[in-house]
Amino acid sequence: MNLVRLIKLFLICFFALSVNSVAQETQQEDFDKKAVQPQESNRTERPFIGIQMFPTEDNSGVRINRVIARTSADRAGILVNDVIIKMDDTDVPDRETLVEAIQQHEVGDIVVFTIRREEKEVKVKLVLSSEARPFVVPRKNELQTEMPEDRWQQALFPSEDGLEIMAELYLKSDDKQSPFIVLCHQAGWSRGEYREIAPKLVELGFNCLAIDQRSGGTVNDVTNETARKAAEAKKEATYVDAEQDMIAAIKWARANHAEGKVLLWGSSYSAALALRVAGEHPELVDGVLAFAPGEYFIRFKKPADWIASSAKKIKSPTLITSAKHEFPRWEAIFNAIPGDTKVKFVPETKGNHGSRALWAKFDDSPEYWNSVKAFLSQFN
Repeated sequence: MNLVRLIKLFLICFFALSVNSVAQETQQEDFDKKAVQPQESNRTERPFIGIQMFPTEDNSGVRINRVIARTSADRAGILVNDVIIKMDDTDVPDRETLVEAIQQHEVGDIVVFTIRREEKEVKVKLVLSSEARPFVVPRKNELQTEMPEDRWQQALFPSEDGLEIMAELYLKSDDKQSPFIVLCHQAGWSRGEYREIAPKLVELGFNCLAIDQRSGGTVNDVTNETARKAAEAKKEATYVDAEQDMIAAIKWARANHAEGKVLLWGSSYSAALALRVAGEHPELVDGVLAFAPGEYFIRFKKPADWIASSAKKIKSPTLITSAKHEFPRWEAIFNAIPGDTKVKFVPETKGNHGSRALWAKFDDSPEYWNSVKAFLSQFN
């Protein structure tokens, strides 16, 4: 292939598949006036799907090495390492074929990809889009949460037993001395719990990794891929089994992105596990944020004070919070933590369970954010 053809192919891929820099159209009247407005869509815009890809060695398809957040590909459930082998009835042996096939369509058209995923073929329906959406459009007086595309990516790494963990990496800085937070979701959910929260933490100066533990499901249209893989591999996936995923995430972060302080953040059952990990592995954790922990593990044949007994060993600064009525569930755990670096926040309002208490749709979320910001300020 000559140089001219290579340049032409690059330009086609760039315009068809890269992220557009404009933001999502304003949906509420009180959005900050500085929020970036999108260009008006029209039928002359080039469609894209929101992936970066490489050809397979045998020209049997194109392998996805990155899925851009909030794009058509992300919403359709396309994953890193998927291999696209067909679009509708067209075989896709290479990138050029896929790009040319996409350019035969217009924005808003629906296409079906045939994907090879872990030796299985799956069908994925996707609506061709004209622009990428940011994580959230900022509201008035809230932190800007829009992130450059090169600061967000999917990450895959093995758990302690070899199960592949799906995660999302949010980077404020390439400086490995920057403080780092590992974010763990609540029961029945996924890394999607942090789609709104993580970008705000990035703006506060923290790099973040939001993981799918093997015990979970779907939230904010984000499916828990670690749980899916655990089910396919017929691995145990209780709350207790997810502890190894959290430990593996900390170790992976330290090995690849974090040479400074590393904090562990949990929600509901993972909040309890975060406290346990901090107590049992103090060398791994420099700070803990626990949203609605409790002794949730009796039904898994653990002692009634399983978390409190680990909390006695915690050496790092710790913040615990929850909905107002949940305080009695973790009061004994909080009291067990030694030292004077522990902090609790019990809202005057009803509050909410888990990390979702920070979601902007809840009127009392600013109070939770104030407690989080105050706690995190010691790590900057």
